[in-house]
Amino acid sequence: MKLFIEVEISPDEIPLAAELFRTLRALTDHVKTRDLCRLFQALISKLEDGNQLDRVSNEVATLLTDTMSFETTLEEFQAAFVAVVFSHDLVLRQQSVVPFMFLLPRLPDLAKSRMRDFLIPKVLKHLTLKRPVEASRMEFFAHAEAFAALVNLEFVSINGALTTIITLLRKPETRCAAVTMLGKTVELCLQQLTENCDPSTLQDLNTALQNVTEDAFQYDINYIEESMGWSRPLHGIGGSHDVSSSASLSTQGDLNKGMAMDSSSASFGLHAVESYSGHRNTIFAMSYDDKRNQLISGGKDGTLIVWTSDGQVAEKVDMARHYACSMDIHSSYQTLLVCGVAKEENSGSGSNRMLPPPCIHRYAAVGRCWKEQGVLSKDSSKLVSCIKALGGVEHAFVTGETFHTSSHEGGGPRLDERVCYYDINTTSSFGNLQPVRQYTEHEDLITCVSLFPPNHNLFMSGSRDSSVRVWDRRVERCVGMFGSMQKNGRVQAHDSMITCLDAIDTNLILSAGMDTRVLRWDFRLLANSGGCAPVSSLQLDDSAVLKVSLGGGASSAAVSTLRGLYFVDFSSARPVARSAEPFKDGRRIGRYHDLKWANGRSLLYAAGDDMRIDVYSLR
Repeated sequence: MKLFIEVEISPDEIPLAAELFRTLRALTDHVKTRDLCRLFQALISKLEDGNQLDRVSNEVATLLTDTMSFETTLEEFQAAFVAVVFSHDLVLRQQSVVPFMFLLPRLPDLAKSRMRDFLIPKVLKHLTLKRPVEASRMEFFAHAEAFAALVNLEFVSINGALTTIITLLRKPETRCAAVTMLGKTVELCLQQLTENCDPSTLQDLNTALQNVTEDAFQYDINYIEESMGWSRPLHGIGGSHDVSSSASLSTQGDLNKGMAMDSSSASFGLHAVESYSGHRNTIFAMSYDDKRNQLISGGKDGTLIVWTSDGQVAEKVDMARHYACSMDIHSSYQTLLVCGVAKEENSGSGSNRMLPPPCIHRYAAVGRCWKEQGVLSKDSSKLVSCIKALGGVEHAFVTGETFHTSSHEGGGPRLDERVCYYDINTTSSFGNLQPVRQYTEHEDLITCVSLFPPNHNLFMSGSRDSSVRVWDRRVERCVGMFGSMQKNGRVQAHDSMITCLDAIDTNLILSAGMDTRVLRWDFRLLANSGGCAPVSSLQLDDSAVLKVSLGGGASSAAVSTLRGLYFVDFSSARPVARSAEPFKDGRRIGRYHDLKWANGRSLLYAAGDDMRIDVYSLR
């Protein structure tokens, strides 16, 4: 008589399963396992939570070593690993593959070497497929990050990796993947690049990168070259420009006029004073409360910090499930509005735990503190990227948002980019607030919104589609565009993504972007649809502009680029720019994501990647 016993175990029961396997095999050789692939997938998915690595690696090792057929079990594991790590769902949720890759060194030795031999050609095969230069990176982003992780783990030698990237950079049909691979390798393996690379290989890489001139790669190249300490001629990206090595300016009607770069010690400019420390990660946004002389800052650590005028922490506000990517204060109502992006650690373990939706937090000034007065959860949105409180008597604000839609094109959900106008007075509950108007004319991510101070009904937006649009809250559609008509029939203000906008008067509107330029516009030249040319075009260095903030004078602005901080005086036809005076400790200045003026616009706060708020005085 034969007895068939079937035992079903869950991932949580695997530690007990090892003893069960040994007991059964002591009785018979006819022990079989089924659905191992599904079991492996459940285990691997838990690695989204980095704290699960030890447990998952032990349980995977148990399954790999305690089953009868190693080859069959390994094949099941390989299939499960690929299914989880390269799933489209991870890309849509912007989940890094790196936590999953950390499992590989924890595998038993034989399984580790076999996984390396299996994974490297699989990743490279996908990355070397022929694609157009402007291909969607969602197709291969996970594979590019996996490649970089393999280099980081020393499964692929750093010199061999660079040789592969150089080869792919030289071919237009593989350039898009190569640039992405290099960007992720710089991000994950910078120490290996700077310490372990053959100098001739690095030189070959730099040369190959110099020959990449497509606008689509400008942000990547700026990041790579800045991280590696490389530079390129100013004409290296976006066509040919006859410019000086320090800065250039072209003015409508006289394209040969140069900008004065003032380096004299007696010049009026920004001087480093001190720094505030308190954040534990990158600072993305700040706002200044003129009524109470307080600075509010927020960033990826999920904490809002309120600073006194002498740099003391007056208050800390924990955003719990989100972090701030943009914020603004409506001074008339003492309302602080903050765009919330979900903290990655809130994804938890397991494939069914999703990130919370983006949101807008509303805080009110109560005494010297800020008290939360509601959270608007944007369940139908992927991102609320930027926010601006409207001026005047209206308790209103505008946002840039990316919406999920129910329609499907090309096999996946569609995303709509919208500028949304909200009036807080339309509902008694902030959590139920709905847009009064939604403008859908941008074709890509909305990166910034700005007021137009001469008219409280108007506001502007900039986008990754390279356009600057003007809106009137009383009108259903765009009322004007800055820029010129391109061959593709679109009006574009810049050659690539716009990063920031600011305005102070009808003839002093500034936009800046990844094309390294700061453009000045005059509202009086605006046309409804045909666009208009900029009054001037300013290039401070050879890197992308992160932020412009008008202040320090009637016609001046602070400008932050990837490489530095500048004070620019636009009062004359020949603007004068000066680099900010450095701190005494010689620290590097750059990568300021936000700039805010205070004290009658004589004091500048600058914050970004180094987690500090740097304070500059204007003198």
